[in-house]
Order: sequence, then C-alpha cells, then structure tokens
Amino acid sequence: MKKIGLLIFTVFVSCFSLFAESAISSELLENVKASGELQNVFLTDQEVKLTLVPNTELSKSALNHWNNEEEPRLTTEKLFYLEKSSLGNEVTIKDVSRIIRSISTMKGSEYYSNRHKKWETLYHEAYLVKSKSDKTRIPDDVEGSADGKTLYCMQDDNSFGKCYYQLDYRQTENEVSVCFNNFEPLKFGPITAAKKDNVKINLVVVDQEDHYLVYLIVQAYYPRIAFLEEKMIDSFNARVDSIYKWFVREAKK
Repeated sequence: MKKIGLLIFTVFVSCFSLFAESAISSELLENVKASGELQNVFLTDQEVKLTLVPNTELSKSALNHWNNEEEPRLTTEKLFYLEKSSLGNEVTIKDVSRIIRSISTMKGSEYYSNRHKKWETLYHEAYLVKSKSDKTRIPDDVEGSADGKTLYCMQDDNSFGKCYYQLDYRQTENEVSVCFNNFEPLKFGPITAAKKDNVKINLVVVDQEDHYLVYLIVQAYYPRIAFLEEKMIDSFNARVDSIYKWFVREAKK
C-alpha cells in the first residue's frame, strides 16, 4: 500500500510539474529566464508572428480583443520572467488579482522617455470611475475574484492627458488578466492619436510554481503620420515596461 501511495504521489507531482513548465517551451523558458524579458515589435506592413504567448487560456484569450476592421499599425508583445523569491514575500494569484485592480496605485508610475532621455512620470493621476457616462471617482474594486469584472478608469497620462479605459478582467486558478480598451480618443494636444477602441493593452500574469510569467501585448491603430507613429511607438513601448514595473513594485509591498 505504501508503494502504491508513493507511486500516486510521484505521478501527481510529475503532472503538476509538467503543467507548471508547459506554459512556454523549454527553449523559450531558458531564454526569458536568462534575459529576464523578451520582446517583439511589429509595425504597419510587417507580418505579425507572435512567438512569446504562454500556452494558457487567458494568454490566448488576450489575442482576441482586437475586433476592429483595421489591422493594428503597432503590435508589441513582451514576456517577463519574475522569480517569486525576488518579491520578498509570498504573492498568490489572489494577491495578483488585487494588485492589478488597484488602479489608484498606478499614480506616480515612471517611464524612460527616449525623446527626452530621462525618467518621467507616466501617470500623474489614476483612479476608477463609475461608468463611461459617469466619470465620478470611485475606490479601487479589489474584493473577491476579478473574473468577469468590467471596470472603468481614468489615467492622467504624461503624453496623452486624461485617458479613459474600459477594463475587462478574467481570473482562473493559475492566472489573471486585464484588457485596457480606450473608450474615448487619445490625443497629442489637438491631434487625435487614436480613436476610441483603437488601443488595446493586455496584461496576463501566469503562476508557474516558483516564478510568474508576465505577458503584455499592445495593439494600436493611429493615423499614418510619420512623426505621430514615432511618438506612438515610443509611448507604448515605454508603457509596457512601466506597467510591468508597477506590478512588481506593488507585489513587493
């Protein structure tokens, strides 16, 4: 009986380990673990080949939020490897769910400006609002599961000014995701940089036993103006890094 019990236990542990390792290939895991992050950027006429997507339900779902007639002019995907031990405390999926719904904590997040060659504040203010039509500020919604929640937020962006996003959340036993979708246009001063629903920012956090895989994909459509495209590429690539740094900062608290 003891041998049978030991065999069952060994099979269970092996299956659990297989699941934990199966989110990405062994080669990709080795590469992202060594570098800490990997990124692909695709512009207007380039063929989009996403190679960093974890093989999980919510990661795959993140690819399906773009439902516009026009194809994105910018697609950026980035995969981060985050050792749990580096966080200094135990961070569970429930904690991750709470963190990525704590929108007000994004206030003060910084990014490196390639144009100005210095660190700048990305979000001068950030908070939830009641709805698309009622922009009254409300507290962060962090209780219970995030699965199926739709929230709305305002971010006072260093480049675009006040931006309003719809936030669609999913949560399973091993991962949490959110999609930021602009429900109002983004502007560079008087210029409309992106019409409503033309920017999708997806964040997925996948629990992999001793580490987290953090996958971000940004898709954006904007006017084909040379100087604007350069600004949009710099802005959104900076946002990917800033969102990740925000998540890590909050996870360490």
